[in-house]
Amino acid sequence: MKFFSIENLNRIVVYIEAAVTALLVLLAALGVVDIVIKMLEVTRADGFMTPEGITRTIDTVLIVFIVIELIRIAVAYMQHKNVIGTVLEAGLVAVVRKLVIFESTDHMLEKAVALSVLILAVGITWYLLRKGQLCDADSHHAE
Repeated sequence: MKFFSIENLNRIVVYIEAAVTALLVLLAALGVVDIVIKMLEVTRADGFMTPEGITRTIDTVLIVFIVIELIRIAVAYMQHKNVIGTVLEAGLVAVVRKLVIFESTDHMLEKAVALSVLILAVGITWYLLRKGQLCDADSHHAE
């Protein structure tokens, strides 16, 4: 029996998928701990959160949501389920995150237009796929 047989390669791929999923779970847990620590530090120091502190905290929360969506994608992929809807949802959260932490810069108009186009493209694609029943919006949520 060869080491590079199809069965062995499939087994290796499954182990890699499980390892990546486990690392994503660890990353999400560390993100939650980071959010709690940030909130405690900011509240303890000033007694209230500054707008910048709130923006940084929201940014971290949205990053954790993106990681959670990546976990859902990995689990669905390992179960050989359709992941298109979940991938689009993760993409939409990632683009909205950029919109929430949007800061004024030299090329603010160009960046705002680019984010708007991305949101529209991902949103319309998700809507059309859902309408065509090619992705199930509730397939990854536990009941």
